[in-house]
Amino acid sequence: MKPTYALLSDFSTTTTPFLVKEIVRASFSPDFHFHDECQLVYIVSGSGTRIIGGSIEHFEPGDLTFVGSNVPHVWYSEPNPDDKEAPAISLALYINPSKLTTQLKGLIDTQSIEDFFVEAERGMSIVGSKKQLIYRCLKLMLKQKSVGLLIYLFQILEMLMEPSERTWLNSTNIISSVRDHHQHRVSRLMQYIQKHFREEISLEQAAEVAGMQLHSFCRFFKQITKHTFSDFLNRVRVAFAAQLLQHSELPITQIVFESGFNNISYFNRTFKKIYGQTPKEFRAKILGK
Repeated sequence: MKPTYALLSDFSTTTTPFLVKEIVRASFSPDFHFHDECQLVYIVSGSGTRIIGGSIEHFEPGDLTFVGSNVPHVWYSEPNPDDKEAPAISLALYINPSKLTTQLKGLIDTQSIEDFFVEAERGMSIVGSKKQLIYRCLKLMLKQKSVGLLIYLFQILEMLMEPSERTWLNSTNIISSVRDHHQHRVSRLMQYIQKHFREEISLEQAAEVAGMQLHSFCRFFKQITKHTFSDFLNRVRVAFAAQLLQHSELPITQIVFESGFNNISYFNRTFKKIYGQTPKEFRAKILGK
């Protein structure tokens, strides 16, 4: 019972080792999946919850992440019925690491690139000035052909491989290699959590949404997310709280309840366990105080 394997149609009938595309949808998909290709994603508009391996974080415009080959991942959000003119837009660069390194072997020493692709199975978040430079390259790639595409691809790879202004999302590599038929369960559950995480969600409710018996659901959920359901839900809530701490002036006591917690002490303990600092310390660091 693992995330579903996805065969990207753009790669199924071509020998190209990479492609870049703009993706415009009403909302981000809830499909928890993995594929052979690495994926660089810049969020142009839209917000929601991002899961890469065991990392669970809130995302919003400007978020830039790189996902290694066969790492389970999903960006998901709810459509905004009040603003149909605000779709979910992202720029994505897909790289087939095997095809790319094979085609480059006659030109350069590819060992450092191969090592990077293995390391990238931990997933990474890119920040700072490097993020804007990569975003600019992605936009330019959409208009390029032939040599121009290669130039920007190598520029992006060089920036990704340089260790500054990047954060690993998982402490170890997380690889998924099992294909199964449980995607519909995961999709329903992710949609439900995204819509109701600020409310009380019992284990029994989650199991019912997934259409499973309670004992089977607990094992199933731990296998697909590497977390218990309660821990996963807390991480979704804390990720949302972190964004409120960073981008709003709401008092922490209000953020506690806005994020789905009903106990301030428990929120503080949970936040510190995940982020290594209290909510007050987190906000002060972000604001440079």
